[in-house]
Amino acid sequence: MKRNGDDRRGRACDRRRRKIWMLRFFGDGEQAPCVHCGKTLTFDTMQQDRIVPGGPYSRDNIQPSCGPCNIGRGDSPVTPWRPIA
Repeated sequence: MKRNGDDRRGRACDRRRRKIWMLRFFGDGEQAPCVHCGKTLTFDTMQQDRIVPGGPYSRDNIQPSCGPCNIGRGDSPVTPWRPIA
């Protein structure tokens, strides 16, 4: 089954780098919360959710999401998560 955006997600090494960045930026480097439900995610459980559906897989357009939230959100735009200052 092909997922939306497969051709734009880049190579496996690019996807790994983005997930590592999200773990550091949104979490503690090992875990980060799902931006929608707060579930604790790890490298293996995290999905790269695009803030602007159909937009690029760039750092300013991705946020960590669990599978059910990412799939459930579909192409609905959402306010991006921002760290508490």
